Amino acid sequence: MGYLETGLWADVRELPAALDATLEAAEGVAEAARLLRGRERIVATGNGAAYYVAHALWLASLESAGAGPPIVAVPCGIAVREQFRWQPGDAVLAVSSSGRFRDVVEIAERAGERPCVALTASADSPLAAASSAAVVQHVFGQRAVTHTQAVAGAYASGLALWAAVTGDEELTALLAGSVAAAEAAVTGAEVWAAEALDALAIPPAAVAAGGGTAWAAAVELALMLKEISRIPAEGVETREGATSAMFGLDRGHLMVSLDAEGDPLGDEAVRLCAAAGATTLRLPGVAGVDSRLTPITTLPAASALAAELALAGGHEVDRPSWTDAYYETARSAT
Repeated sequence: MGYLETGLWADVRELPAALDATLEAAEGVAEAARLLRGRERIVATGNGAAYYVAHALWLASLESAGAGPPIVAVPCGIAVREQFRWQPGDAVLAVSSSGRFRDVVEIAERAGERPCVALTASADSPLAAASSAAVVQHVFGQRAVTHTQAVAGAYASGLALWAAVTGDEELTALLAGSVAAAEAAVTGAEVWAAEALDALAIPPAAVAAGGGTAWAAAVELALMLKEISRIPAEGVETREGATSAMFGLDRGHLMVSLDAEGDPLGDEAVRLCAAAGATTLRLPGVAGVDSRLTPITTLPAASALAAELALAGGHEVDRPSWTDAYYETARSAT
């Protein structure tokens, strides 16, 4: 069995269609934008992949032509604590595809007069019920525990929301081409995997690095390597990849770059990590596509890489051994 036969890859193949449905419906975007527009700060929060979506939105906002409230990406385990200092004029952007992650739901329930926008795939979830408004994405199927359609759709929905908040027409135009970019990414990932992964050995540890929004994509890849392939992995910004993350690399370790070939910092990180003895690999995106779409365009190849390494190691791709323990801890909200 190869990765092409996994439920994970079936989810990935449906990703462009799910993304198209999400952007076409734009469910809740206008109302949510009205609530967020003019706020002093947007605290974007979630856990795991949902937090990485929040992280990617913050990074994308730094490259946006439109002016809007600053976005601060905070893991929900921090934002839910009593010590977290909310400020007057704050709004919450709470990310959870299930709408049931306990800390995110608690943040929404405790928001009071503070506007809270849910970014979720479940319109009837506890999170949506506790929020002031909900931006709802479409997930066609989730055969694997690991999120793919949900990650891409949440990020695209967040970009659409940010474009509506700021009036960024350039970002709106960019999103119009995101479905075609996702389709090209799925096709390209299958070609790349056949060429790049056939002889790849299972590494004892891995580092993924990327700049701009590719930083968030690198953290997501590291999560996939941990949760699917069961490989200790770290996701870092490109410059960290060429410095502090490189210090622990040794022969047989894996370094994956999410920066396009020709990016000076990305090329340098690959060169230095290779010199440390690591096997280096470039994750393909889609040529000519704005780098702000990297969290979407690198997701298919990231999924293929994690799945192939998992299968080589004898691990279950679609329902890893930690699944029940995770749900018992994370989804206590009803």
